Amino acid sequence: MNAHPDCHGALFPDFTRLQKNKPLESRAFTALVVSHGIGVQDRKLEVKREGWEKCTACPDYRTCYDLSMAKLLMNTVLLNGWYGA
Repeated sequence: MNAHPDCHGALFPDFTRLQKNKPLESRAFTALVVSHGIGVQDRKLEVKREGWEKCTACPDYRTCYDLSMAKLLMNTVLLNGWYGA
């Protein structure tokens, strides 16, 4: 089994941990939901260029990207309630 870096699979934030008005960081992105009072006023996604460049230069990038995408999809399933009763 290959030893991967500790950051393996962490390209995207874990959106199950997203909280209003608190930046959620990953290796290559920062997500923020801005809310003051009732409702959400803004959603922001920032690409961390330096982090992205380091990630894409990594020899494990392809498998890291695949795992990151799988985790992102699973986060979407969990957050949207697309699971059995």
